[in-house]
Parts: sequence; C-alpha cells; structure tokens
Amino acid sequence: MAKWNFEPGHTAAEFRARHMMVTYVRGHFKNVRGTLVFDPDNPRNSSVEVNIDAKEIWTGVPERDDHLRTVIFLMWSITRRSSSRASKLRS
Repeated sequence: MAKWNFEPGHTAAEFRARHMMVTYVRGHFKNVRGTLVFDPDNPRNSSVEVNIDAKEIWTGVPERDDHLRTVIFLMWSITRRSSSRASKLRS
C-alpha cells in the first residue's frame, strides 16, 4: 500500500465546461490538497481524497473568474471530494 500527499504548490485540478454550446471554457483550481492511497495488488482497495479551494479558480479571464467565484456558481469556498472506487483500464 502506497500513500501520496498532493502538494498544494505542485497540484491543480483542471476542468472544461461548455460555453453557449459552441466552445469550451478551460481552467483550473490551484493549490489542491489531498491524499491518494494506492494498493497495487488490489486497486479496488485504493482511495483518494481531494480538497479544492474554489476561490482559486483560474480561466485566464479575470472578469469571468470573479463572476464564477460568486455564490451562483461556487457555493462553497472549499469543496471536498473522496472516492474509494477504482477500476482497471485497458493496458
């Protein structure tokens, strides 16, 4: 069993979202914190926990970032996600 800690200065969560059904807006959240526990012998025993400070959003357009930080889009300043499900991808 191996455990990794996400280093806030070296980790980001990237995303893309549809904009007016024509194109995509891409961006990321900086300073992601969390841990990954990986069991190479039994990947189903692996887990991940991630904490994202939603105020750290960056899309490259300051006005859009300010708008996305409003309560309408990002209702919590920190979002926490965890998972204990893992599956094998084709090799």
